[in-house]
Amino acid sequence: MSVVHIKRFSGFSLIELIAVILLLGILSVVALGRLATPSQFALKAFFNDTVNAVRFSQKLAVSTGCDVQVKMTTAGYQLRQGSTCTANDYGDADQGVPVNNPANRSVPYENLTTGYKLGMITTIPITPITSIVFNARGVLDSGINVTYTVSDADTSYSFIVFGQTGLVDVL
Repeated sequence: MSVVHIKRFSGFSLIELIAVILLLGILSVVALGRLATPSQFALKAFFNDTVNAVRFSQKLAVSTGCDVQVKMTTAGYQLRQGSTCTANDYGDADQGVPVNNPANRSVPYENLTTGYKLGMITTIPITPITSIVFNARGVLDSGINVTYTVSDADTSYSFIVFGQTGLVDVL
């Protein structure tokens, strides 16, 4: 009686592994290209940056006890604080001071040259508000809700700032 030993090979060959990696690479490039264009990623990044700036200004107002203004333009935002905690001198370049970016503290916290459209809607139909001010309690001085929309030609994102609470909520 003879015993036959059968060799069993397990695993994949090098060619099979290369073929699978190549197919996964092709599929990921095609799928990623169909999900979004680079401009949509940039728009979402600008939207997130704007929301974070508004939230930061609210927290800065509470922590310092000084009013903080978020000045909105059709292309971006700018954070300003009165030079003295009692004066609303945000528009005066000599007295109002820009808020420093918390990431590096050497440049103002602003983003004004984006190329995206920044729109605003209030709960009370009045003349368009170009800025909102958070007071030391972290609520809006105006007390009215303000909705902001960031958009390009194809996509738009919105968030609301509640006037009575200062809550910034993404819609």
